[in-house]
Amino acid sequence: MLSKPSIRKFGLKLLMAIFVISFSTASSFALVPYDLITGTLPDTTPWAVVKPVPNWNSTIILDLDGNSVRGPAPLSATVQWLLDHGYAYGGTTRSPVAYNFPQAVENLVTVRTLFSEEYGVPSRTIAWGGSRGGFVGRLCMELRPDVFDAGIVMAGGGGGEIAVLNSKLDSLFVLKTLVNPSSPLQIVGVPNNPAATTTENNALIDLVNLANSTPEGRARLALAAAVEQFAPWTFAGTPEPAANDYDAQYAQLTFFLFPGTMNYVFANPIVVRAPIEELAGGVVSWNHGVNYTELLARSGRADFVKAMYQEAGLDLKADLRTLEKAPRIAADPEAVAIAEKLMSYTGEIFGPIINIDNIGDPVDPPSMKLAYRHTVNRAGNSKLFRLAWVHRPAHGGQSDLERVTAFVTLINRLDTGKWGDTSAAGMNALAKQISAEWPSFPALTPLFMENNGISKLLRPWDVSDWDSYQPCTGYQPGKAFNSCR
Repeated sequence: MLSKPSIRKFGLKLLMAIFVISFSTASSFALVPYDLITGTLPDTTPWAVVKPVPNWNSTIILDLDGNSVRGPAPLSATVQWLLDHGYAYGGTTRSPVAYNFPQAVENLVTVRTLFSEEYGVPSRTIAWGGSRGGFVGRLCMELRPDVFDAGIVMAGGGGGEIAVLNSKLDSLFVLKTLVNPSSPLQIVGVPNNPAATTTENNALIDLVNLANSTPEGRARLALAAAVEQFAPWTFAGTPEPAANDYDAQYAQLTFFLFPGTMNYVFANPIVVRAPIEELAGGVVSWNHGVNYTELLARSGRADFVKAMYQEAGLDLKADLRTLEKAPRIAADPEAVAIAEKLMSYTGEIFGPIINIDNIGDPVDPPSMKLAYRHTVNRAGNSKLFRLAWVHRPAHGGQSDLERVTAFVTLINRLDTGKWGDTSAAGMNALAKQISAEWPSFPALTPLFMENNGISKLLRPWDVSDWDSYQPCTGYQPGKAFNSCR
């Protein structure tokens, strides 16, 4: 049974409500009263929605991370803009649904139902999501076209989780095999509990520190990053490395995000793999049959790796031969069959989606977004999808203004039935117009850019691959490392 939601009304005057305080959503420029409606779903997921009062435009935006509007942090500039322009915004939390993305979609639909009981059925419902929410946002548009009219997503691997985890497995396999084969790093099959994931994360930190301590190790870490298609510029607050400044590009791997965790470690989180494997019931990624010489050639980072190997005086071909001979990792076919349908895409969308992403994301490289565009195009839906790039580093590194610009582009597509100018010049012009009309945005120059030189995703996996995984000869259930190539 769904519990009765509670409503708190925030505004400039006293309103009849359970709990009433005065509150402003922004600076003195935008004083927007709003209702905050909250509740808990049957699976214990908390949810919340903010709705402007009295000028709601009958559109609701739903986000996997939308429960954040209940605080304690203040509303973001993006949410402030949405409220000021008549949009309701909210959603759920990442826990306890974790990586069961179809269930996360249904939870958002339930939030819409509860909201509708209080305020009436929205005329439009838009999926919104960043990072893990980006996965959910895409699946909202595939699984529930009866509810969601459009979607805006940021980050969140557009290749799906099978492709993401295969990419990260390749990187960790290269690092362990070449730097310290006796490292306790398991790579796969780590139990989903804090003690096990902390042990695994510490093993990765130790392995990276060991690699970073010698020129030879640095070259091998560069190779490991390359097969993950780690972008040359990923760390916020640093200048973009020049195309031939390989030392500066290497430094992007080892900047410390917070105590004990480097950028490369952040990009390979065991706390993602472990719950996915738990949900699927086994190992969901593999590297038997993978040719790392060929992967490096297609990675877009071969020049970087060759320069680092030359600087270290190492034989790259010898290391690639070592990788060729090393025992490989096999997946559980039944687990793959479960995970691919929960966490990868068909491209069968029935409304427009805009994907806004920055070029320097360490977690989800640009190639992941190309993979989703390919999936959508193959499904015959290219006219429904647009991909806009921002010239910034870091995971989810877009500014509030850039996100709102993409959202306005999406709304214009819904209103007119046609995409406007989604070129970099067109998006920057629209962003400047929005900023001029709503000066409460932080003073950041919009940095939309063209990004036409991206390498394709090395190991994509979408609906065209479903039910095709075959374990290697000699595969033993429950044993990750098998005597296969």
